Amino acid sequence: MTSVLVLALVVNSTLLPVERSQTLVGLVDGMRAGRNVLTAEAKGGRRLDARLTLTDHPVTGPIFSGPHQRPFVCKTEQSGLGQPLVDNHDHVGLPVFALDANGQKTGQITGWSRDCSVKPRVDLVYRTTTGAWKSLPADGSRPGDLATTTTLDGSVRDFVVRWERGTINRFIYSIAMLSPLRPDGEHPADSAWNRRLIYSFSSGGVGIGHTQGELDTRIGDLFQAEEGLAAGYAVAYSTGNVTGNHYNLQLGGETALMVKERFVEEHGTPLYTVGVGAFGGGIQQYVYGQDFPGLIDAAIPVYAYPDEVTQAIHVGDCELLEHYMDVTAADNPQRQNWDNRKLLEGLNSSGEVTNPYTGRPGSSECVNGWRGLTPLTLNPHYGSAGSNQDLMEPKGVMHRVEWTHADDLRNIYGVDRDGFARRTFDNVGVQYGLEALKSGAITPAEFLRLNATVGGWKPPRTWCRRGRPSCRAAPSTRGVPAT
Repeated sequence: MTSVLVLALVVNSTLLPVERSQTLVGLVDGMRAGRNVLTAEAKGGRRLDARLTLTDHPVTGPIFSGPHQRPFVCKTEQSGLGQPLVDNHDHVGLPVFALDANGQKTGQITGWSRDCSVKPRVDLVYRTTTGAWKSLPADGSRPGDLATTTTLDGSVRDFVVRWERGTINRFIYSIAMLSPLRPDGEHPADSAWNRRLIYSFSSGGVGIGHTQGELDTRIGDLFQAEEGLAAGYAVAYSTGNVTGNHYNLQLGGETALMVKERFVEEHGTPLYTVGVGAFGGGIQQYVYGQDFPGLIDAAIPVYAYPDEVTQAIHVGDCELLEHYMDVTAADNPQRQNWDNRKLLEGLNSSGEVTNPYTGRPGSSECVNGWRGLTPLTLNPHYGSAGSNQDLMEPKGVMHRVEWTHADDLRNIYGVDRDGFARRTFDNVGVQYGLEALKSGAITPAEFLRLNATVGGWKPPRTWCRRGRPSCRAAPSTRGVPAT
């Protein structure tokens, strides 16, 4: 039987009216993980009751993104937050070591962390007159090199920042905002805030998951933090919204919602929230603005694409076509003319741009912009979670990871009969060079040769590790309960 907590909210002065709406808003606390029934009662001649069932999710998530991805490599130490909290003694995840009297790690393992949580911490830092960031003196004294900043409303304030860091949905979050030099009861930490929020969606990258990602240890290195803070904006950020860590936009959207919820609970609802970010950070704004109304009120996407799925289609196509022109059709002089490559690829090419791989003139948008992404997104053996990966337990668990974009989204795409995640790329029936044929730029003979020999990408189960001369198809290694 499901345990349900019943909460009663009494209408009193703590409820605030919503502008241009006949509603009152109040904060309900005391909920516990799981189902909670919220009851509202109106006292008077007629007794009117209303009930609403709410589900309270743990701060580690998930809410709607599906089962957690395992294994998941912690990066709290690399982010300046120390070791993660112990959450199991089953040898699952990253080992957590005892500390000596000087705070240094010993060889004694106290437990393991599967979800990579840390307790939230708040630091007061300040911008110096030379452009550096320093910790505010513990005694609250005014540093001689403390800079000032002019905020959006023209106020000149000390450039002191309240910097909160912790973990939400297993990723590392950051919330920063201007703060008085000496915050107290009459001057709370957010009294210098201009009531506007920037949510930073990073500067992109392509990741396959299985990593918490690293938070920059200097606040000035966080995307758009310095500029926004100087104007009085609060700036929120999470490693779960860096596509260089993962490209699961359902998970990323869920993470952004949870981080913003944390912000609202601490500081109140902002007048508006502006999203900023480039490449994958721009894509997130497009998708989240559509799928999660209210998360952001305005978006500043830079160098962005509509979504990651359609972005990846021509990557798989152009690498096949590059191989055709470099190897299969190497005897065709027309294909060695780099200016002609755009006829087949539909991407820009030039005989004058230096090729980053050969060092000679002749390159294309495929080579300069996308080379290497095909194995990163399609090859189950091509990938890494970086530092701490070798420490993960059970031993060898990282060798079972299938490093593909499809597997990163297996909660969405599902799996095939071999246990591998379904993928969206397929070129069966594609007629490469059709427009070039219709325009007379290539002959019917070359059109037929191209489509007969260009090939496609093998299913994940048939890919081999580098250095192995041959391998046979194998079932997925997913499904180990301990991971």
